Amino acid sequence: MSAKINTGIRILVGLLMIVFGLNKFLNFMPQPEPGGMGAEMVTLATILSTSPFMKIIGIIEILGGVALLIGKYVPLALTFLVAVLLNATLFHLFYDTKNVGGALVFLILCLYLVYTQKDKFSGLLSA
Repeated sequence: MSAKINTGIRILVGLLMIVFGLNKFLNFMPQPEPGGMGAEMVTLATILSTSPFMKIIGIIEILGGVALLIGKYVPLALTFLVAVLLNATLFHLFYDTKNVGGALVFLILCLYLVYTQKDKFSGLLSA
């Protein structure tokens, strides 16, 4: 794909990561009602939301999003964001299947960005 498309995807993912990271602090997006969730998800969601864990994830998302927006430290940002998004995708896959789509799309976009910068990841991927 062209450099313009790669830049567009990087900026889109960066902006959305900042929005979702800020939501961990400002709570401007509604949270799903616990009624449709299984007992395991309600328990896990309660534990995560009452601990500082989600604030740390929010900081990682914000810093990663800023790095993607300004185009600095992109491989480092993608390393952290892929880890966060893989966990989010697995969480939704196992506990909230109807909402797995958004996390999966984000993960695919980040993996695409990793692929476009594969030369910078060659040291990590060598045996």
